[in-house]
Order: sequence, then structure tokens, then C-alpha cells
Amino acid sequence: MAKQKKAAGGSGNASGNNTSTGQNPANAAPQGFLDGKVLPLMERVPTWVRTIVCLLLIAIAASCAYVVNKGEPPYPFWDENYHMTSGQRYIEGIGHFEPHPPLALLLIAAGEKLSGANADIDKHQLVIDKYIDGNKMPAGFSYNGMRLMPSLFAAFGALLFFGLLYTLTGNRFIALLFSTLYVFENAYVVHFRAVHLDSIQMFFCLATIWQFVRLWKRPDTLSWKAYAWLGVLAGLAIMAKINAALLLIIFPILYFKDVATHFNFEFARLAQDFIAKAGSAIVAILVVVLTIFAIHGAIGRKLPDPESSAGKQDIENMSPTYKEYLTQHGTLTPGVVMSITRDYFKFMDKDHLGVPKLDICKPGENGSHPLHWLIMDKTINYRWDSADGKTRYVQLVGNQVSWYLGLVSLFLSVALIVNHRFFKNAIGNRQTYHLIEVFTALYATFMVLHLYLGTQRVMYLYHYFLGLLITYVLVVLQYQYLTDLHALRTRTRLLIASGMAIAISLSFAFFAPLSNHTPLSKTQCEARNIFSHIVDCQ
Repeated sequence: MAKQKKAAGGSGNASGNNTSTGQNPANAAPQGFLDGKVLPLMERVPTWVRTIVCLLLIAIAASCAYVVNKGEPPYPFWDENYHMTSGQRYIEGIGHFEPHPPLALLLIAAGEKLSGANADIDKHQLVIDKYIDGNKMPAGFSYNGMRLMPSLFAAFGALLFFGLLYTLTGNRFIALLFSTLYVFENAYVVHFRAVHLDSIQMFFCLATIWQFVRLWKRPDTLSWKAYAWLGVLAGLAIMAKINAALLLIIFPILYFKDVATHFNFEFARLAQDFIAKAGSAIVAILVVVLTIFAIHGAIGRKLPDPESSAGKQDIENMSPTYKEYLTQHGTLTPGVVMSITRDYFKFMDKDHLGVPKLDICKPGENGSHPLHWLIMDKTINYRWDSADGKTRYVQLVGNQVSWYLGLVSLFLSVALIVNHRFFKNAIGNRQTYHLIEVFTALYATFMVLHLYLGTQRVMYLYHYFLGLLITYVLVVLQYQYLTDLHALRTRTRLLIASGMAIAISLSFAFFAPLSNHTPLSKTQCEARNIFSHIVDCQ
């Protein structure tokens, strides 16, 4: 955004090869309730029933976390003040530019339109400027419509996360338990169910990563169609928020693995294969980008009002081709789509240059350095409202158990890679180890990109969300690797995973009042600072 943001204040086999044991019954440990009754009973349930039950449980939990209570607070906060104006411009069919690609904003507008929440309210005030103050919102405005799609995509993302974990572990119950990392992440809850772009981006990032892992595990040679489909998913993630471009690193990673497994490195054959697969991925991404901008142009057919602040800004950045299309209601030709796309990206670059840089000496600075994100430093108070001796908070604070599990898993992953690559020590499960390398490389790419962006503009804690997700994948991979390495029994594996899931859930419940705009006394609020200072209690 072109303005510095300020927080609003004021009023089976668990995972591999070594699970089962061939012990002599005379020496075997006595069976407990879990081994003797629960696990055999679960094995008798058809696999499709187990899958449906897991999906239903996750859907219910995710809906409660992300969809229920999405109307709170009934005031705009943080980037909602920007994105609601964008959504309304789509609803009114006005051509415009935004600092972010159109996909998530189009979906936000679709949610508002489909919900009909504000059908009888004049919302034109929203399109006058790129930012609307909460005091200028139309009387009686309901936030349920604008928040509908972000909330739904957040809940659907939980199902994709389960699918990803199931593909990684091969065990539905383990995947179900570790799905708490996503479902019960407080920072995701508070940010994803608001009028923000991140839940929609996260949905498509999860779809891309899940498809990547599925392709990685396939023993056969991948076709160009596999790369094209992966390109479509990555293109959708990028068109939600541009920093998802870091996912492009998975294409060379996947291709090198594909080549090393199936080719004899004959130059002509290798060149032909590379051109087909790289070309299909690039073409797929370009098709997605141009299709989204074609939809953007088809919906926004009105010239912005030159008398309004937003309209003047948009018109100044439109090429003659784009202006002619809007003024003469022309045909949306490929040439017009290309002009709209070019103008839009120029506007994004121009707006990016106008964003201030991090100033740690500035009073009330909400920005933070990317390296501080690892320890959840610089939580953000989006809004607080006091009445009757209690205060309701909308606080960007993460689940401390999950956050530090991710940090520990990241350090373990780096240590494991150094131990093997530099000191040549042997490794356990090779497939799991190589996936640990892949996701550690993806995390390193994420951090390098954001360390660079941090030198160009102010960054905030929520910019860490995709990096946080990668650490959560590493939590599961480390669990998988270590339990395989030590040949733990199924019961022990389940107890460890269950203990972690319980700790994650309890931590979520402890910090939930800060995520849910629930009234707290100052004493109750200060109790949330017991481990580290995360909120300034009123």
C-alpha cells in the first residue's frame, strides 16, 4: 500500500517401513487398550469411511475457526479499509488498478455480490478513494459479504492441508492430528477471515505444494501435462498475491529429480524434454495471468470518475488503449488485454515504490524485520474496543506452541542437512529426508526473497504466513523422519502426535480471545503475556 498502515484503536503404517515388529509373543510387550482394541477396530473400518470422517471433522473445526464469527468486529481493520473499496469497484463495473493482482479481489467482490448482505445499501462511497475510513462506512453495512470468500477459502485450505499431510505420511489419523497446525493457528484465524487476500493466496499455494508432493512421489516419468497443471496452480497463487512467485522454485527442483531418475542425459533428448516441460509450465502460467486480466477487463468496463481521488489516480496510469476501451465500450481483444495487463503491473510497481521503509525508531511502528518473524516478534494490534471495564482485541498473534514447533523443526532440518551433506553421515528414510531438503530450500528461498523486500519497503508479521506454513510441513516431515529412524511402534507414534495436537489445541484456545474480539479484563489480558509480551493490555 502507498500509505504506512496503522492499527485501529479506540473505542496401519504411521509413516514408513519400521512400524510393525516380528517379535516373539513370549517377549512381546503386553497389548494396551490402544493396541489391542482401538487400532484393530479402526483397521476394520473401510478406508473411504475413514477418509470421509477425517474430512468432516476438519471441515467442522475449520468452519468454526474461520467462518463462524466472521462478522466480528463490525468495523473495518487493517487492509480491509483498502480491499473493500477494490471489491466495490468490481461490483460497480469500474475499471481500476490495485497494488495486488486481481484474483483475490475479484473473489472478494463475488462473495459480497452472492451474499446479498448489503443489496439495499448505497455503497458508492466506497469507490471514491482507494482507502475508506471506518467512520465513513455506509450506515448499516454488513461485513459478512466481503468477508465471505476469505473465510471460505481459509476453511477449504484446511482440507488441502490435510490432503498434503496425508500424501506425506500415508496415514489419515496422523494427518488429521497434525491438521491442527493449520486449523488452530491463531494468526491465520484473525487475518484469514477478514477482507484480506492471504487466505485465498494460501489456498492456491497449498494446492500447488500438494500437487508438487504428489508428482514428487510418482515413480513414473512425468509428462508435460503434469508441469502444465502445476503451472496453472502456481499461476493462480501468484495472481492472488505476487510474493507467491517464490513457488516457481519447485519447477526446477521437480525437473531435476525427474531427469535424474529417468534419463540417460543424451543431449538431444534432454533438450527436447526440457523445452516441452518448461514451455508447458510457462505457457500455463501466462494463460492464467492473461485470463484473470481478461476477466478484470470484462467486469470493469466503466471509466473511473475523474473527479474522485481514486478515479483520478487510475486514469493517470491508463494507456490510451485502455482508456479507449473504457470510453467507447470497445471489444475486449487480445491487444486490449495485453494493454490492461501491462498498465496494471506498471501501477503495482509504482505503488510499491511509494511504500515507506521500516523505521524501528518511529513510535507505534507496526513493521518488523523478517528475521524477527521466526520468534513471532512484533505482533500487531489491529483494533481494540473498551466498554464496561473490559476490552475486545483483534490481535495478530500466533499459536505459540505451533510457532515454536515450526522453529525447532526448521533448526533440526538445517542440522540434518549439514550433518549429511557436509559431514557425510548416513541418513534414515531417504524419501522423507529428500523432502526435508526440498522444503528447507523452499523456506530459504522465502526468507531470501523477503529479506530483499524488507530492504525495499516495510514488512509485517503476516508476510511470514507462507514461510510459517513451510515450517509446519517440516514439523510433520521431522516427525516422520525421527519416528522412522527410531523404529517407534504405532502406539508410540500416535501418542506423540496426539500429545502435540492437544498442546496445539490448548494453546489456540488460550489465545483465542485475542483472535475472536472477545471481551477481556486487564488481568485476563495480561495472562496472555505470561510466556512473552504479545499484547499491550488496555
